[in-house]
Amino acid sequence: MNSNLKILGAFESGIKTDVAEQFVQKFLKKYENVEGELYLGYPIYIDEVANRRVCVDMALVSKIGVYIINILTEPVVKYGEIQDDIYAKVETKFKKQNFLFKKRKLIFDFYTLTYSVTPIKEEEDYPLAQNVDDIMDFIEQTREEQEYGDDLYRKILSGLQEAYGINTYKERENVEEGTKAYAINQMASLIEKYDSAQMEAILSDATGIQRIRGMAGSGKTIILARKAVELHTAHPEWNIVVTYSTRSLRGQLEALIARFYAAKNDGAKYNPEKLKIMQSWGSATSKGVYYEVCLRHGIAPMNFSEARAKYGKSANHFSRLCGELLSSIKNFQKMYDCILIDEAQDFDKNYLQLCLKILDKNQRLVYAYDELQKLNEEAMPNPEQIFGRNIDHDTPLVVCYRNQGNAIVTAHAIGMGLYRKEGLLQLPSSSSVWEAIGYVSDTPIIEGQEATLYRTKETSPELLKTNPNEVIQFCGYKNYKEMYKALLDMLKSDLEQEQLLPRDIMIIDMDTFEYSKNCIRLSNIQSEYNSVAWDDEFNYDEDKEIYKFKIHTAGAANPEDFFREDSVVYSSVRRAKGNETYMVYIVNAQKCVNSLQRRSDRNALFTAVTRSKGWVKVLGYGEDMTVLQEEFEEIKRQDFKLHFDKYPTKEEQKQIFLNNQDVAAKDIQTIDKTKNLIGKLTGNGNVTKIQLMQELFGMSKEELAKLLEGGE
Repeated sequence: MNSNLKILGAFESGIKTDVAEQFVQKFLKKYENVEGELYLGYPIYIDEVANRRVCVDMALVSKIGVYIINILTEPVVKYGEIQDDIYAKVETKFKKQNFLFKKRKLIFDFYTLTYSVTPIKEEEDYPLAQNVDDIMDFIEQTREEQEYGDDLYRKILSGLQEAYGINTYKERENVEEGTKAYAINQMASLIEKYDSAQMEAILSDATGIQRIRGMAGSGKTIILARKAVELHTAHPEWNIVVTYSTRSLRGQLEALIARFYAAKNDGAKYNPEKLKIMQSWGSATSKGVYYEVCLRHGIAPMNFSEARAKYGKSANHFSRLCGELLSSIKNFQKMYDCILIDEAQDFDKNYLQLCLKILDKNQRLVYAYDELQKLNEEAMPNPEQIFGRNIDHDTPLVVCYRNQGNAIVTAHAIGMGLYRKEGLLQLPSSSSVWEAIGYVSDTPIIEGQEATLYRTKETSPELLKTNPNEVIQFCGYKNYKEMYKALLDMLKSDLEQEQLLPRDIMIIDMDTFEYSKNCIRLSNIQSEYNSVAWDDEFNYDEDKEIYKFKIHTAGAANPEDFFREDSVVYSSVRRAKGNETYMVYIVNAQKCVNSLQRRSDRNALFTAVTRSKGWVKVLGYGEDMTVLQEEFEEIKRQDFKLHFDKYPTKEEQKQIFLNNQDVAAKDIQTIDKTKNLIGKLTGNGNVTKIQLMQELFGMSKEELAKLLEGGE
């Protein structure tokens, strides 16, 4: 079938499906070169006054015209009233977009047409089709002589898709040209539109298991929220759950669903008793899927502390809990009609299987995940490994809308260690994944041969009009004080000169276990420089502060506390997951170079970079940071492409994996205990660290110095 016409959505009725198939065949034959999108069973609106649904059966947006077609499978007395109703609803939706009307009129014409399966009497001024040829004749009679240009076509699609609200950015007033705030305003002013893969994911049949996958920034959370709204609108009687892992994601999901539903249904609110947003685990004070399953089946749920006490510190506690439910509950009760899982890469098969068990026979399970979140493996097992069978609905999202192209390539290159002097640290287990996440190669990727991968404007649209060389930067310093002083200066510039707001900025610390202490360090340095605001009589003048902004630790107020209107967030990578903003600062990046868990830490650095919708600055100190800076310089020399002199063979990939394994978790615990013990021994001043090293390694000071210098 010619790709110029994309077919999106599906019918529950077989009769309507037959009509649509006949129409598509005839349209493609007659207008094979005409670009267009045909929506089936969409859009659906709620008439709040009459308390009923208004459903469009076929909506054709093409460069030769826009046609809204309803299909009657049974005779009606006055089909004209239905046509009027649909026309009024669609026109109202189009007029919500100020770029689609001028002087109170739409800037384009659209037509409504009724197709009746059974013979009915035609009404004056209400077009009627009794067969598919009648539809084709109507299009030929009313089509545009001059095809719509790309700009108008895109605008009409945006209106029909109800794409308003994808971008949550509120335009700033009085921003100066050339600032970051100005660039963001320009990006926010672009016409919002879903691509065809996103619309397919939103509108695909909910029956059965559906997988939505793509790299970070491809819009999975937005798509999942929008799909939940479409299902809730079409089936208000269903019990629907949207579930996730990272607690801070709750606010984002609630805001998206509320906004999408209100925009679609004239400001109405969704029913939270029928469309629930629940974290996967939950607690006694906050509903979660696991907790609800336990309570429904008469089982006492466990909290994190209880699970850790039972399974140990290093266990995957949540997976073990879900596994116990799967083995102990013999007859699962049907609890929900549809479950949508975001961040599915954070779960193993036990949670997904548990969700499937509490659905009815239609098994409406939708799960979305980040492809290649760990750069040495696919993010998730295939459906057969999870569910024991293949699935019917699989939607890859190849376009990345969040991250700038240079930032994505850098994240992948640094994450893999592609340009490390010592060679690759890790690599996706299948080369086919590159295409699935939007990379292009001019030649097939063949193991053992040279390969170059790059991103195009189609898969990495240039939405942010800024200097590409400023999108991502690596900055090295002598020590942590110098690094944090530079960070404070950058924050000051962003908030004062670049006119960003505190919530436009995110600081991510790669020192995962010390990030709270490091935030205090940063605050202390800030206070030290702000001490000039004290006068000789100990009066404090805020106007004399050098750094007039607040910084808070993510999760300080509650587990879901992240962005604040008046304060810049300081976060670990784990807490930052699921969040995004325009300016991201990554500090203590040197921790990712020679750590005991280099692969995991490089994966974490990849995740941190991909939190940015705009700019990224990677900060660190010491020799290890110099290593990262040198890798970044090579990325720039390669013109932000992934170049392999020789793409590793399967055997070489195995060797790369074996040579670069992380130290086991239990060994890390042993090392941590040893560090604590050393801290106690050296803390009283009786033993120095040098003395301990001499004793532990049986070496003299000279031998230790030689070892530290890289000698044998």
